Amino acid sequence: MTEDLLRRLERLEDLEAIRRLKHRYGELCDEEYNADALVELFTEDGVWDAGELYGRVAGREAMHGFFKSISQTVMFALHTAFNEIIDIDGETARARWRAIIPATFKIEGSSVPYWTFSGYDDRMRKVNGEWPRFARSSCAQGPMPKAGNSLNP
Repeated sequence: MTEDLLRRLERLEDLEAIRRLKHRYGELCDEEYNADALVELFTEDGVWDAGELYGRVAGREAMHGFFKSISQTVMFALHTAFNEIIDIDGETARARWRAIIPATFKIEGSSVPYWTFSGYDDRMRKVNGEWPRFARSSCAQGPMPKAGNSLNP
């Protein structure tokens, strides 16, 4: 194979590894926020940031506590990630995604269904030559219409 062809093949493999990382993240969130497995998707100094809604958590230990606790509030969720734009620069990457997440939250003792509209802005970093590590995952939540079409901003 030519050097150009090898470089192009590596880029395609990198893009697929990044997509798999994001989809694995969603799968683990949907499995009651499996904290042990979720933190392994982040670098040691990784950051998970959802702004005002859920806050910012830095480092695997803090993320582990957060993911353990959120499963007490989010009773059901089906994370999706689509319309990705992925930019790779050597050993780092930036990926932006759209997400629509049907979820059920425990609010004042009741189960309340929501549709969450989100945008992710992730930074990834290769660790030991492998992609599966988020250096930073940021999530911006849009208004969350309650089931039955009434808005609950």
